[in-house]
Amino acid sequence: MKNIDNLHNKALLILSMVFITVFSCERDLSEDAIPASFPTTAEVFANNTFVDMGSDFYLPFANSKLDAFSVDTSTGYKGSKSYRVDVPNVDDPTGNYAGAILRIDGSPRDLSNYDALTFWAKASQGVGDVSVGFGLDFLQDKHQANANDLSIGTAWAKYTIPIPVASKLIEELGVFWYSAGTQGTGGFAYTLWFDEIKFEKLGTISQPRPFLSEGQDLVIDTFIGVELEVKGLKVAFNLTSGIEQTLNVAPGYYDFTSSNPSIATVNEFGKINVIGTGTTIITATLNGIDAKGSLIINSSGDFVHAPTPTRDASKVISIYSDHYTNAPVDFYNGYWQPWQTTESADFVVNGDNVLNYTNFNFVGTQFANPSIDATNYSNLHLNMYIPGEVPSNLDFLISIINFGPDGVDGGGDDTRQRISFKASDFEANTWSTLEIPITLGDRRNMALIIYENTNGSQLENFYLDNIYFYDNGVVGPKLVPEDAPEAPTEDEVTNNVISIFSDAYTDIPNESLNFTPLGATLTIENIASNNVLKYLNLNFIEQEFAPNTIDASMADMMHIDVWSPVDNDMRITLKDYGADGSSFSEASIVLEGLEQNQWKSYDIPLTDFNGSPERSHIGRIIIQNGASTPDFTGTLFIDNIYFYTN
Repeated sequence: MKNIDNLHNKALLILSMVFITVFSCERDLSEDAIPASFPTTAEVFANNTFVDMGSDFYLPFANSKLDAFSVDTSTGYKGSKSYRVDVPNVDDPTGNYAGAILRIDGSPRDLSNYDALTFWAKASQGVGDVSVGFGLDFLQDKHQANANDLSIGTAWAKYTIPIPVASKLIEELGVFWYSAGTQGTGGFAYTLWFDEIKFEKLGTISQPRPFLSEGQDLVIDTFIGVELEVKGLKVAFNLTSGIEQTLNVAPGYYDFTSSNPSIATVNEFGKINVIGTGTTIITATLNGIDAKGSLIINSSGDFVHAPTPTRDASKVISIYSDHYTNAPVDFYNGYWQPWQTTESADFVVNGDNVLNYTNFNFVGTQFANPSIDATNYSNLHLNMYIPGEVPSNLDFLISIINFGPDGVDGGGDDTRQRISFKASDFEANTWSTLEIPITLGDRRNMALIIYENTNGSQLENFYLDNIYFYDNGVVGPKLVPEDAPEAPTEDEVTNNVISIFSDAYTDIPNESLNFTPLGATLTIENIASNNVLKYLNLNFIEQEFAPNTIDASMADMMHIDVWSPVDNDMRITLKDYGADGSSFSEASIVLEGLEQNQWKSYDIPLTDFNGSPERSHIGRIIIQNGASTPDFTGTLFIDNIYFYTN
């Protein structure tokens, strides 16, 4: 189900209407002139037909199934017909939900004499996530009101949507709207029927209780020039059925007040302009009733903008910036229930758009439709601002994710790069510039950036701006080697070679060369007529030999050839199982200086593995990519792994 806050922005059609009243060119209106009146027609769909709606009244929301609506001629509550909505399966390529407004194609209506929109409804199966309301016209939407999460059963039942302030509805075009998805049905389709849709004067709706900021006293720290919106506007009513019906309502029903207009002003549309330094409190009334909750605005004065980017636009792919044309973005705040708490409080200051994440634990920005080919782009740039204080235990992790050849999140071929930043990398109340070299070998389907608190980090609030990939003029890494490593020269018998993987020798049996991969994938690639191991998305892996073990007690050297798309290092750990299979011991070595885009051969004295390791019953060889870089994930090509006697 689509959130009502997004529906206006997602409208398929943005139409305008011009109402012209012709007056005498030579005389002013007399004091006795009577304002033009509009029809008071109550019915929308009643007695088997649409009532005075005109011909072009059905306007679907964006991404909804366009043909979800029909008139059912065999099912009705009062007659033989009803307004039918076929909610599609979540994977329907023509639209994954059903939603539309009914807007009068003609003269607007005066609904000021009614106190509720009522209708009868039923569903082909019980559902509980249907939104219904009125006041959406895709023009100003000034008097929108709706109920979310309506529970609709399989038998006809009457539903009531109270009008918050009837006197406001003297010229209304948007008389009905709905939005229905399949969250409550496991993604499967169902049918809704509506009948006897009309406005009524019930006289039984009582005790309106308005809310601002959903009844909370919300505090916002901001700056001069920031434009904000009043949010969390709701009103609850008591119905004769005993139900307390809570509505989401538009600002147009409220009267707003700023306690200090020299700090911030607020207009009839709930738009707030911060114009001074200090504190003001935004409150509201609905039809003379004080709304519970407020918006406390603390303005720190002039806003310091992020540094203005100066890079050539032809060498930039922008995700978020006012200085470049942004690539298509699916969302800047991916919400993954129930784990994510992060909320957005994005703002505009003097025409500059800024992302603001609050109540932060983690959040994702996705740009998968289409994904981005960043093969020729070497770096990710972003500006980050932490207001207040930088948490002393800050551990801020950025993950850059490539969706792989299939272009699908979690499709099995995804790769990711993780970069961790500490408190020392930031200064409070100052824009920090983060320049991140991209180490992913495959960057053809970049699609997601995730920001998260890790290891108990307590960052709660920060701003982001100028997020973009760019080419710094350095030739990017190759995706695969073009040649093979030099062939081994050790004689297999004379040098007592024990081969793990090599075309030059007979390899010993293994259980898996990609045991406990944690996301890494292994393929054997033939490059220059030579087989090599290709590890993709590699953090660390284990090569498993148990229940067999390797007796390398007579060897004194280990050989390995490595090709990396980036300058890096790697760690090798030998795990010995002992004679009894359970007396485990480990010895490690870090190989520094992997050279970008070329094979490097290592001949390692076994005595260099943290001294002299046990090696009579080696059951595993563990390989970690980026040994000195926490959470590093990348690509390695490996060949000619063997022990030998020098």
